[in-house]
Amino acid sequence: MKGIGTDERAIIDALVTHSNSQRQEIKRKYKSLYGRDLVEDIQSELGGNFEDLCVALLTPQIVFLADCLYDAVQGLGTDEKCIIEILCTHQNREIEEIKACFRQKYNKDLEEALISDTSGRFRHLVRALVAAERDETVEIDFERAERDAQRLFDGGVGQLGVDGELFTRILCSRSISQLQATFEAYERISGHSITAAIRSEFSGETKDTLLAIVYCIKGRNKFYAKQLKDCLKGLGTDDSALVRILVSRSEIDLEDIKEAYLKLFKKDLAEDVADDTSGDYRKALLRILQP
Repeated sequence: MKGIGTDERAIIDALVTHSNSQRQEIKRKYKSLYGRDLVEDIQSELGGNFEDLCVALLTPQIVFLADCLYDAVQGLGTDEKCIIEILCTHQNREIEEIKACFRQKYNKDLEEALISDTSGRFRHLVRALVAAERDETVEIDFERAERDAQRLFDGGVGQLGVDGELFTRILCSRSISQLQATFEAYERISGHSITAAIRSEFSGETKDTLLAIVYCIKGRNKFYAKQLKDCLKGLGTDDSALVRILVSRSEIDLEDIKEAYLKLFKKDLAEDVADDTSGDYRKALLRILQP
């Protein structure tokens, strides 16, 4: 980055071909050698989506997710999609780490920040998810699954007023394996899927959040694949969501997400990303998507 111009190809090579922990070491070495902050230099030399992507790559994973949630509740409007995605896809320990990082960096409580920026049933869902109290055992209580399924049916489709608190309590507290059994029992009892019930009885962000929980329980890779498709379809691209998913999942399960995307939409994710982006931003994203 010294002198006239910036070698974007070298930046892509340095950032995309290394792991997040290695990029943190690169930041430290850069500071030691040049007495400058690499992120600040990146921000001064680059711009637009390419800058945002490079900064995201240089940010520790938990800090990056905390930053995303901070941005989601800043300014006018709320990025409900970001809040739903992060809270529904991370385990209790990860949410606790994000909360601790958020508090340390922004001197604010994450739950308070989210609650103050949401309302209604969605607020109750957010409070339940950010509490990070989901049972994480793998054993299944099939009798409890039957009871929960019956309660969800009794408090849902065709009833006079849906019991939103019941849906929130069960979907936000039961373990993944327990909910999988509950969803199967629900379909036997009701004759329709839990997703059909949610679509019928809920609306707005509450519906989106409950569906996100169900999709993650049934298969997180498919959930991310659908999120990526939403980023890329129609006019314009949701670049913040695209960067968030590709960067945060790049060292975890991106290959599985790519496979799920191909199965669901009969098209390679890299092709859709290439069609919807341009320049160095596109080059960097495609490098991330390489096996």
